[in-house]
Amino acid sequence: MMAQYMIVYVQMTRLAWRNVVRNWRHSLATILAIASGFMAVSLFDGFLKELHERNIDSYTTRGMLGQVLVQKTGANQAASEDQWLYSIGRPEQDFLEEYFRSDPDFVRRVRFLVLTGMVNAGPNNTVFSGYAYDVKEGGQVRGNRWYWMTLAGEPLDQVKDPSLLLGVGLGHLVDCASTYEGRNFILEDGNYIAEKRPFSCKYPRVTLSATTEASQVNAIDLPVAGLFDAGFRELDKRAIRMELAQGQRLLDTDKISMIGIQLKDADNRQAFIQRLRDAIKSRGFQLDVDPWEDHPMAAYVSSGLQILHVFRNLFMSIVVLIGVMSVANTMMKAVNERIREIGTLRSLGFLRRHLVYMFALEGAFLSLIACVVGLAMTLVLTFTIDHLGLTYRAGILSVPINLKVRYSVGAWIISAAVLSVLATGTAWFSSRRASRMVVADAMRHV
Repeated sequence: MMAQYMIVYVQMTRLAWRNVVRNWRHSLATILAIASGFMAVSLFDGFLKELHERNIDSYTTRGMLGQVLVQKTGANQAASEDQWLYSIGRPEQDFLEEYFRSDPDFVRRVRFLVLTGMVNAGPNNTVFSGYAYDVKEGGQVRGNRWYWMTLAGEPLDQVKDPSLLLGVGLGHLVDCASTYEGRNFILEDGNYIAEKRPFSCKYPRVTLSATTEASQVNAIDLPVAGLFDAGFRELDKRAIRMELAQGQRLLDTDKISMIGIQLKDADNRQAFIQRLRDAIKSRGFQLDVDPWEDHPMAAYVSSGLQILHVFRNLFMSIVVLIGVMSVANTMMKAVNERIREIGTLRSLGFLRRHLVYMFALEGAFLSLIACVVGLAMTLVLTFTIDHLGLTYRAGILSVPINLKVRYSVGAWIISAAVLSVLATGTAWFSSRRASRMVVADAMRHV
């Protein structure tokens, strides 16, 4: 009995596939609609995946934040109001250095000191906002890809004397500009060819002045070692970078603003955070240990990505709606044209559920064929986009970035599953009415 039952459904499966192949011209519009929707969603999701990976790389590696940040409790919310109240003092620093040496997941740390004040170069005066950091450790965190961080000039650890770097926009305000006219040095990932590129400053040395911890005004005079891209246009007009010792000399302090921590394995981050929190609590210090994503600098970009994900979901809903309507139109037309065929099959002993199964399977075959076509189109376009060398300006970014799309296998699977299930369900619903017709009426249908 079971064998006969299975034979019927095997036969209906063959009929469904035969009908799809035989009537492919009638289904071409539906296949192209579903394939185009699959391709559009896949490319959009691959683009978002690329932005997400670029965002992580920009902060953890290029930005030298590592995987974990240590700050004074409340610094994220109130450090702008009183920098010194929310700075990490010497006792906390000594404790952390001792702890880091003993933790198995720790690799290195980069200390940061936030700087704000006025920069003066000849008659040019403007505000600056940046940070001083551990130059050697920062270069190690950036690694080979991001080590060379300057568009013009050279990184701080390549120069002998204490120096500073200016954002390209700030450099323009104090009459510093790149004079490089050679080949394109920006690589595929946005990093640079490691070579010293020429630049000129009308005033090679600039004077920085800032308010110290004792509420006094202090100033230091430093040469410009190079120009760098701070990432965002408005930030680039104020950005500076210098060695931590020089920043502490400017502010006349031994405190720091935060510490970025690089780990051996990012998967062990939560365990490391919990151990460090417990150690801090046992010593009674007021320090927060958080993932880098919780810092306001990263949250700004992450919020933008969340908005794009909302648009992606809305876009997916529209694609699904178009796909369902296309399948419904195709299957309704196919059912109406094949009512006599339905009557013939019923007269041969096939049951209503067998016919509904056949039409539903036709919808499933159509969607699967469309998804295969869409996948092929996605692979071709992704490869093409990645090798065209296209660039675009992402609104607030200071320099163009390469347009790239990642292969998003998860999006492919989800899109294919959703479109197939909905196409099958639509075909099943469209065929129910015809399958209930009286056999004689179906045979007489014209």
